[in-house]
Amino acid sequence: MKRATTMIALLSLALAAGPSLRAEGGFNPDYTPASYYGDNDLVDYYQASKIMRKFSESTVALFSDSAIPLDERAGVYKMRDLSLRGKFNLQDGQPFGDQPVGAYCSGVLVAEDMILTAGHCFKPDERGGPCERVKVVFGYAASGAGSVSTSFPAANVYSCRQIVAQEVHDDDHNISCRNGSCTEGSPSGDGPDFALIKLDRKVAGRPPLAISRAAVRPGTKVGAIGHPSGLPVKIQEEGAAVRTVNKKGYFTANLDSFAGNSGSPVFNMETLKIEGILVRGGDDFLYNPATSTSTVVADPRRPYNGYNPGRANYYPQDGGRGEDVTLMTVMQSLIPRGEMEQYLDDAAAMKRQQGQSRPKAVPAIYTPGDAPQVQPAVYYAPAPSVPDPISI
Repeated sequence: MKRATTMIALLSLALAAGPSLRAEGGFNPDYTPASYYGDNDLVDYYQASKIMRKFSESTVALFSDSAIPLDERAGVYKMRDLSLRGKFNLQDGQPFGDQPVGAYCSGVLVAEDMILTAGHCFKPDERGGPCERVKVVFGYAASGAGSVSTSFPAANVYSCRQIVAQEVHDDDHNISCRNGSCTEGSPSGDGPDFALIKLDRKVAGRPPLAISRAAVRPGTKVGAIGHPSGLPVKIQEEGAAVRTVNKKGYFTANLDSFAGNSGSPVFNMETLKIEGILVRGGDDFLYNPATSTSTVVADPRRPYNGYNPGRANYYPQDGGRGEDVTLMTVMQSLIPRGEMEQYLDDAAAMKRQQGQSRPKAVPAIYTPGDAPQVQPAVYYAPAPSVPDPISI
C-alpha cells in the first residue's frame, strides 16, 4: 500500500507542476551518446524522473522459461551471462553494449492480475512463445551505474496462465484469439497488435497503470518504457511525438525503440496515461559484410556469420518509417477502469474547472465616514483542490 500511495502523491506533484518530467540526476559518465530518431533519448531506471521510475516498476520483461531457470536452493531466477554487444556482434562504444540481455518482449500491468503486451509475443504467432512457457518479470533494471541485477526473487516472477485476448494484423499475419480460441485469415496489412494475458496470481505492491480511452492526436508528446533488445528497462520521456494516426488502429511515433520493445507501454507525457502498445518499427542494427566496406545490411539473422561488428541504426528526427503503436482505444473495453485512471481523470477535471474559473465582480462597497470612499469589491472563487491521494 505504501508504494501505491507514493505513486499517487507523485502524480499529484506532476499534475500540479505540468508535463515536464525530466530526470533530476546527471548521466552515467560511461554512457555513449548515439542517434536513433535524432538523439538517443533512452535512459536507465536510475537516470529517469521519479514518476517514470515508479511507472517502470509496474512494467515487465517477458522471458522464455529456459532463459531464466529457477535456482530452487536460492529461490531466485537467474539470467544467462550474455551482453548486448556479445549477442548482436556490435562495435565497441555502442549504447548499453556491456549490459546483459535476455528478455524478448515488454509489457505493462493494467489490472491486478493482467498484463498488456504485443500480440506477436505469443503463439500462434511464430515469433512468440506458448503461454505456459513465458515468465513475466518485474524489476529487471539498472539501479545505478554498472549495477544491473541478473537474478530475480521468485516473488517478482510470474507465469502466463491464460491469453484472454490476442490480435496480430500485419503483412504476414491475421490472427484473432479470445480465451484460447483463435482464428486466422488472409493478411490484410498492418493493423492492431496486442495481447492481454492473465497471470498465475495477483501482483502485490505494484499498482496497475492508467490507460487512455480517448483518441490521441498527431503532435502529442509521448514516452515509452520497455526492454529494447532484451536489455534492463529503458525509459524515454523526451524527444518523441505522434506523427500520424492510422484509421486501422495504430499510430506512428519517432520513439527510440528496438526489438524487445514490443509490448512497451507508450505514455502521453501530459496526461500520464498509456496511449498504446509499441508493436512495429524500423531496422535496429546495421552491418558491413566482411567482403565489402560499401554494402550495408540491416539486422541479419546471424550477425556473426560474415559480418563486421555492427552499430545502432540512425534516422533523422523526422526520418525513417517511425515506430507503430497499437491504439489503446482498440482494446480499452477489455481492461477494467482502475483507481489510478480514476484519480487522473478526477485531477484533470479539477484542472479544467480551475482554468475556467474567473474572478466574479460584486457591487461596489460604500464606506461612510468623514471621508466617504467607494471601494470596488471583487470576489475570487476558491480554486478547486486536487483530489486527495488514495491508496490502491
